[in-house]
Amino acid sequence: MDRKKLTYAAALLFLVGCAPQTQGNPQEVAEIVGSWTGGEVLPYPRPDSQVVYFSVRPDSSLSLSMIYEVGPRSRVWTYDIDVTYGEGLVSWAYHEGRLNPGRDTLRVSKNYRGDRSDWMWVRDRGADPLLNRLGAVGPAPFSLQVPAETNDGWESAEPEAVGMDQEVLSDFMARIAEGEFGDLHSFLLARDGHLVVEEYFAENGSKHGPFIDSVFRSRVHHLASVSKTITSVLVGVAIDRGFINSVQDPTSRYLPSYRSLFDDQKEAITLEHLLTMSSGLEWSQSGRAPDHLALYSCPDVTRYVLEKPLSAEPGRRFAYSNGSAAAVGAILESATGMKVGAFAETALFRPLGIHEYLWSTYPDGTVETDGGLALRPRDLAKIGQLFLNRGEWGDAQLISEGWIDQSTRGRFRFGSISGAALQYGYFWIQTGIPQGDRLVRAFFHGGDGSQLLAVIPDLNMVVVFTGGDYGTDVNRFFYAILREYVVAAVKPD
Repeated sequence: MDRKKLTYAAALLFLVGCAPQTQGNPQEVAEIVGSWTGGEVLPYPRPDSQVVYFSVRPDSSLSLSMIYEVGPRSRVWTYDIDVTYGEGLVSWAYHEGRLNPGRDTLRVSKNYRGDRSDWMWVRDRGADPLLNRLGAVGPAPFSLQVPAETNDGWESAEPEAVGMDQEVLSDFMARIAEGEFGDLHSFLLARDGHLVVEEYFAENGSKHGPFIDSVFRSRVHHLASVSKTITSVLVGVAIDRGFINSVQDPTSRYLPSYRSLFDDQKEAITLEHLLTMSSGLEWSQSGRAPDHLALYSCPDVTRYVLEKPLSAEPGRRFAYSNGSAAAVGAILESATGMKVGAFAETALFRPLGIHEYLWSTYPDGTVETDGGLALRPRDLAKIGQLFLNRGEWGDAQLISEGWIDQSTRGRFRFGSISGAALQYGYFWIQTGIPQGDRLVRAFFHGGDGSQLLAVIPDLNMVVVFTGGDYGTDVNRFFYAILREYVVAAVKPD
C-alpha cells in the first residue's frame, strides 16, 4: 500500500548524487555489497517485499544501484546513490542503520522531513544473479513477438491473423518502451480467443525483451481495484450455486453478527447497493483522512464500514467506496462458509487453470476484496475471456449468462470521457469507444497504479494492463489508449 504521496522511489531519486562520495575498506565493503531482501517494518504482515542491491563503482566507492520489488507491485528502479559504510554502520539518502554482528541483517531508519519509518533487510545472495541481469538490461529497439504457449489454456496467434494491424500495435509498444506511458509493466491483448500480444516492461518501459518476459510472465501482479471485479464474479458464482439468493437481499441477512448495526434505514441496504457503490453509507475515498486507509488500523473492517452513518438513501447516489467491496467480501464468506480465497480457488481459479494468486488481508484478517488480489496477467485475461465466452470455459459453464449481462450493465452514470458516458455496474464500468463512425461497447475496471481489465464484446477482444504508476487517473489514461491504439489497431472488415 502506498501510504504517502511522496513515494520511496521519488525520495531516493531526489537525492541521487547529493551525498559526498566515500571510499571504503575492501573487506568491509564486501560485507554489504550485493542483495538484501526485506522491506518496511509494519505492525501487520504485508506482501510488499523488495530487494535492495549495493554495488561498487570503478573508483571503489559504494552505491545503492537498484531496488526491485519482489512483492506483487513488481517495480524496478535503477539508481546510483552514494552509500557510506564502515564498522557495521551504513547510511544513504535519509537512511541510517547498521548490520547485526553476523552481518546478515540490515536494520535502517528512514527520516524524510520528519516522516520516520523503520526498515529491515536480510542478506540474500541468491538474488545477486537476477539483480545483476536486471541491471544489465538497458534501452533497446522494441520487437513485437508472438506470445509463448505455456499450456495454461491460451493459444497464441499473430495480430494479423485476427484482423489486427501489427504496425499500429508495434508503434504503441515502442512508445511504451520509450517511457511515453510511464511505468507500464505488461500489455496483453486477446482476440477471437487467441492471445496475440503479451509484452512485459520494467522501469518506465526501458527494460524489455526475452529476459524481462521470462521474469515477469510467471509472477503475480498487484491488481488494486481490478480486484473488485473478481469479487463481483464470485458473487455471481455464489448466486448460481445457491449460496446467495439474490442481489436484492438485504445486506443484514448475510451478516448476522453485525445485525445490531442495522437500524430501519440501513435495513434497506441490499447486496446490489454495495455492488453498485450506492449503499448511501458515508465514505471518503480521498482527502486528508480517507476512509480506505483507516481500514489498515481499525480492529474490525466490516464493523467500520457498517457503522458509517447514511448520507443518502440507499440506491439513490453513486459514491466510490472500497468499504463496499470489503463488505461484499464479508458477505461472500458468511454465505459460502469459506474464506474468499478458498472459494475463489475452488469455484473460479482452478476451473480456469489459475494456480498462482495472492490475496492480501487487512490487519484484522479481513481479505482485501477491494484491492488486494494479485494474479498473473495471463490469468487476469482469462477472466475477461470467460465473459466473452458467456460464462463458458472448456466444457463447463462457470458462471451464468444472466450474471454476465446483469453485472456488466451500467446503472449509475458517474462521469464521461470525450463525450462517452461512464456507467457503473456491479464492480464493472460500462462505456463506448469510438471506432470509425460508431461506438463499440466496452466494460472494464481500472486499478490504481495503471491496472486494467477491459472486455470489448463488439470486437471479441480482451485487454490487460499492469503497471506501477500509483496515483494516476486510470479511467482517462486507459480510455485514451484503448481508443487511439487498441481499437484503432482493428482492421476494417
